[in-house]
Amino acid sequence: MIIKIISIGSQPNKEINHLIDSYSHKVSAYSKIEWINLQLKSKDNNIKFKKELESRNILSKIDSNAFVISLDEKGQTFSSVEMSQKLEKIMLNHSKINFIIGGADGLDQAVLDKSNLVMSLSNLTLPHQLVKVFLIEQIYRSYSIINNLPYHRE
Repeated sequence: MIIKIISIGSQPNKEINHLIDSYSHKVSAYSKIEWINLQLKSKDNNIKFKKELESRNILSKIDSNAFVISLDEKGQTFSSVEMSQKLEKIMLNHSKINFIIGGADGLDQAVLDKSNLVMSLSNLTLPHQLVKVFLIEQIYRSYSIINNLPYHRE
């Protein structure tokens, strides 16, 4: 299994990067993990233009045969157990999963249309850099549930 996480935005600070690296290392026992961080600096204040620019860059990084999961505040929410069950089903039919984390203004409709699943990590508004931590932690939690590891408690 190859999991690719494509995100828009600046590199996280060292404390957040440490958490991302720690969980990425744990996930690497089960899957190859790839992080692609697209830093697009546009001086244009037109949100529609920015989202279209981000969209083109994101779409160019998506693997053609991957199951694509976009994170969006209006997406479907899952409990940790439900997410692990969903990922386990996806893994039965796909060797690659691409997660998409959009920029501050969200994802362009073209990316959402390319997605096999649109999900939300929370009903709360989350800081962009922490979304990366929450996502990789939930991926690790899913693997721990699938493999009956003692990490997840109910």
